[in-house]
This record gives sequence, C-alpha cells and structure tokens, in this order.
Amino acid sequence: MKIHIIGAGAIGGIVAAHLVPAGHDVTVVDANEEHVEAIKANGLTLTGHVERTVAVRALHISELDEPLSTVLLAVKARHTGAALEPIAPLLTGDGYVVSMQNGLEEAKIGALVGEERVVGSLLTFGGYYASPGVIHYMGPGTLLVGEMDGRPSARTQELADTFTRDFHQAEATGNIAGALWSKAAVGAAYIATALVDEDVPVIFGWPEYRPMFEALVAEVAGVAAAVGVRCVALDGFDPAVFTAVSRDAARADAAWKAQQDYWRAHGLGRTGVWRDLAVHHRQTEVDQIVGPVVALAREQGRDVPLLTGLLDLVHGAEQGTVERGTACLDHLASLTKSPTNPKGTTA
Repeated sequence: MKIHIIGAGAIGGIVAAHLVPAGHDVTVVDANEEHVEAIKANGLTLTGHVERTVAVRALHISELDEPLSTVLLAVKARHTGAALEPIAPLLTGDGYVVSMQNGLEEAKIGALVGEERVVGSLLTFGGYYASPGVIHYMGPGTLLVGEMDGRPSARTQELADTFTRDFHQAEATGNIAGALWSKAAVGAAYIATALVDEDVPVIFGWPEYRPMFEALVAEVAGVAAAVGVRCVALDGFDPAVFTAVSRDAARADAAWKAQQDYWRAHGLGRTGVWRDLAVHHRQTEVDQIVGPVVALAREQGRDVPLLTGLLDLVHGAEQGTVERGTACLDHLASLTKSPTNPKGTTA
C-alpha cells in the first residue's frame, strides 16, 4: 500500500515505524526540518513499547510534489489548514485523507478537500516526540476507521485490515462520529488534568473532583446527542454513563477505573496538553478539541459552563495569566453547583 503520512511526530511516526517493516511504500512528511533531516540521516527510531529503527523516505512539507492517494493526516489539529494547503491539489482522483488527529477535524478537512475524500479515525494508542528522529511509543489502545456518513466502504475495510495485519488491531465502524465525540468527551477531562502537575490516574482518583469531571464529560456528550450523535464506549469508558438522569455509581466507578487502568498500562501519566503547557510553554489543542463543542452548544442555545470555563483557564495558562494548580480544578468544580438550565444540561 502506498501511503503518505503528513506529520511524523508521535502518531505519524508510530504508524510509519510499523508499516515500513511490513513492506508498505511509506513517505513521512513533516514541517520540522531538524526532524526530517535526522530521519533522512539515521532513520526513524521508536522507543518504549516497541524498540526499532526503520529507514523511511522523509520529506519536508516544502518538498512534497507528487500524486497522493492514501494520506494519513497526523499533524496537531491547530495545523490542519496549513498542512492541507499543499496537499489538496496533489490528491489523485480517488485520493483521500484519513484524519488521525485529536478534535473534530473531519468537517474542516472536508471543506478543504471535499467531503467524499475524508475518512475518520479514532485512536487511543499514544506516544510523544522525544527528539529529532526519535518517537516514544506508549503502547496500544483502540483504533477505529469509518466513513463519516456511516456507510461501509472498501477503503475503510482495507485500512482496517492493513492496520490489523501490520500494526494494531483495528475495526471499520459505522459510527466513527460517535467514537470521535466520545474521545472529545474524555479529552475534555484530560485537558482539565493538564492544569495540575500530577499524573492523570492520580487526579481521576481524587473524589472531591469526580463530580466536576463527570459534568465535563456530560456537557460534551449532551451536545453530541443534540446533534444526533450517539457516543460509544472507548477503552471501557462510556460517556453516556454521565448523561443518565439517575447516576449509576457502579457504572461510573467502573468507567473511571478503566481510565486509570489504561493510563497505568501505558506507563506515562501526563497528557500532551500538559506537556504543551508545562514543558514546551506553547499553544495547546484546546481550541480544536473543546472549542467546536462550545460553538455547537452556543448554536443550540445550550449552556456548557464547565467547557467554557475550561477554555478560559487553558487560554490563561497558555498566556501566563493563570497559574496552574488545584485552584483551577476548584474553579471548575464551583461551576457544577449552579442550577440545571431549561435545556436539561448541568449549568
């Protein structure tokens, strides 16, 4: 299979380092010149769950000038538009783009390349960019692919079969939108944990903040339901548990335990958003993960005070006007104490 992976960081690098040894014709493309040059000179090195170095064709984005058929888009969501600008004119007649990103980027991609050229994917395997030419792989999770309209297709089945055979157990699903919204729901909770210098499973175990995290998840799941999307369980975590009229304590506890088990199994406690704020001191993906949910909620006249408050806190942390710490979680928790609004969401 001929594949161009746009973005050779954590996700793109992990995928490439598995597909190349399996015999696929893979080209990785990245805007980081130092990273590209290191791959050209020494290969792409994977550490962590899998240890290997592979020789793979690497290009800087400015060097890309060839027909593209299967494109895996693995750039940060905030770079979607810039990454697609040189790609769109190069797509072949049956070429398509698979979003392997955080956030709800598929509509944006469709607007730039055509809705029929977009395949959605949901992944919870992870890693991080360690240094030029080196990616750390944290281990497997869930991998789903699907057409955005839910129909079965030859290309999504081929992708699922290829990934399963040569990389990671994958499934072609008829509800990729539900999976993406579920990831956005738990992603909101992840982003809140990035406001504290502690590991995610530890934070999820703090009982005083459990109602706040559940309310965050419920706000996202509520917006999803309002736009006709049915969230699904991912890695044992089902956002629908937190939208029920009556809280099922056993199911809620099981969902949070599944998240704690997931993080501990991967041997890394902090999110990419935490690294953006605490280590790199740069802009996060909050506007691409939480922002679209808030925008849709506003269109519907729905109150999402925790998501709005989370946006404000992360923006402040990015700009240096908000000090990260448990006071941020306290502020979010205080927003769960308002009455329920007429739309039926927690306000």
